[in-house]
Amino acid sequence: MQGGVIMTYIGTTINESATIVMKAKADIPNPQGLGLAISDGKLALPAASGAVAMGVALFTMDDLKAGDDVTIQIKDIGKVIAGEAIAAGDPVTFGTDGRAVKAETAGDFIFGYALSAATAAGNRVTIQITKSGFVTA
Repeated sequence: MQGGVIMTYIGTTINESATIVMKAKADIPNPQGLGLAISDGKLALPAASGAVAMGVALFTMDDLKAGDDVTIQIKDIGKVIAGEAIAAGDPVTFGTDGRAVKAETAGDFIFGYALSAATAAGNRVTIQITKSGFVTA
């Protein structure tokens, strides 16, 4: 009871899931492990390298067409596709192709931190999704 009013809570407004589903803005071939951003309320590849990303397409996703449902991981530990060599511990962001690259330029959005290494583009990298803000000068 608070201020003479009985408080009743039905369910919860907190979604504890590590994934969400949104619509694809455009066709995205082979989206597995790619970082995706929100554009016009839908998911798309990042418009610029180092741009803010919302999440990572799951490795269960097939080629996407505009308007398809896309399941993305938005928190916790997951896997991404590397766009370059990455060392464990490196902060990561995404290039315009959705692949993970080192967040090292001022203004790059730090999506998370690599927990494993990639020796070359195309390798899978385990990351902790932290959404830690932006690289400073």
